Amino acid sequence: MYLNMIKKCASAVIFIFALTLVPAPASAEPLGFKRPRSTFSLGFDVFDAMLGDFGNASDVGMSVFADATIQFGGYFGAHVRFGSARAFTDKDFLPFDNGYQFIYMTVAPRFFFSPFRKLTLYFFAQPEISLQVLVSNTLVKLTGNNNMTGAAGGSVGLQFLLGIISVTAQVSCQYNWNIQSIFLGGSLSVGLSNTI
Repeated sequence: MYLNMIKKCASAVIFIFALTLVPAPASAEPLGFKRPRSTFSLGFDVFDAMLGDFGNASDVGMSVFADATIQFGGYFGAHVRFGSARAFTDKDFLPFDNGYQFIYMTVAPRFFFSPFRKLTLYFFAQPEISLQVLVSNTLVKLTGNNNMTGAAGGSVGLQFLLGIISVTAQVSCQYNWNIQSIFLGGSLSVGLSNTI
């Protein structure tokens, strides 16, 4: 008896959850949301490494980046970002330096959501994977001699379109498995966006 009730409740919860995944009707989207759109932006990111020996030795850092996004039309798109990052450290494992620098490339599918019809404000979420190449590294005792590392995580953010001008803000969290540290960051970028 209780098993049947649990099955019915579970079925109802799954059905309600499935309804939330159904896209809203086109009337709830801004004009042009379903058309393919490309965006190119320049921006900066402030980040901090946390957890483990690397996180304990690392301070807040900053990166500058260029990114490109293609929205295939509606809810799905692809994103790529190239950047250069620099962070300070609490420990000087090498003389005359107190930081580490890396260049990175991040790729991700991006999922858009637009709750407003007259306001071109898009929310997005993306799972992402990054390749990081250490250029200068005072924490070499923690990272080893391998300059190439990888990270995986995700980001959420919002994009506001004003004509062809795009302003994007996002927060991200990535886990770097080589140094066993989590990178938390927040970025702001401005660029050009237009339908294809």
